[in-house]
Amino acid sequence: MMSAVFTPNLLAGRAALVTGGGTGICRGIALALAAHGCDVAITSRAREHLDPTVGDLRATGIRAFAHPADVRRPDEVNEMMSTLVGQLGRLDILVNGAAGNFVCFAEELSPNGFGTVVDIDLKGTFNVSKAALPHLRAQGGSVVNISATLPYVGTLGQSHAAAAKAGEH
Repeated sequence: MMSAVFTPNLLAGRAALVTGGGTGICRGIALALAAHGCDVAITSRAREHLDPTVGDLRATGIRAFAHPADVRRPDEVNEMMSTLVGQLGRLDILVNGAAGNFVCFAEELSPNGFGTVVDIDLKGTFNVSKAALPHLRAQGGSVVNISATLPYVGTLGQSHAAAAKAGEH
């Protein structure tokens, strides 16, 4: 039988924000942080993605909060950051996971489609990181940017996402 690699309370007393934390990989990251005692805030554009995950996070016994925000809009990001850090009391970890993507051949990709992915994946990462910086600096916190291998290998129908992810590197 294998024992746990990390103690269950490894992150007790810490607070994290996970963008895109209501669904997919980022939901899993939020739950993993909570499983190790971290208080967790999540954000996404859609409230319906947030509420079920907040319930699951709270069921682990940690404090959990959610606030909808569009990472493309600095005013929404700043308001979300202020609210969530106010609720958590601190910010030690930022996980930038919010992303927009769809499969589309480059020759069929509209400028708007390209711009939307760049605005979410690249500019959104910047907007949230900038808003979090004073809070992270106060705690000596960490930033984790979720990316992809798309900039390194050709992937059919992913030129827009490859460009956005290359900007994160």
